[in-house]
Amino acid sequence: MSDVSHTNADQPDDLETLKNKMNLELEAISVNQLHTLATQAIEKKLIAAHGYRGGQYELLRNGEFILLSPTEAIQYLQELLNTND
Repeated sequence: MSDVSHTNADQPDDLETLKNKMNLELEAISVNQLHTLATQAIEKKLIAAHGYRGGQYELLRNGEFILLSPTEAIQYLQELLNTND
């Protein structure tokens, strides 16, 4: 037997675990922000509906469906709300 310790390659290191946790938290913040913006847009009657569909974010505006990435949807909604203030 050897006294040399070996690290287990199957265990994620602390840095990788921290990165994954931060990514999940950022995603949750993004989802909350997106939902808040979309709700404001509905209240101002700028869009009729919103939600996730196949990994994209779907907005119903003027009878048309708009599919965007969550990041693009946040930008789109921010611009829409700012131009209608």
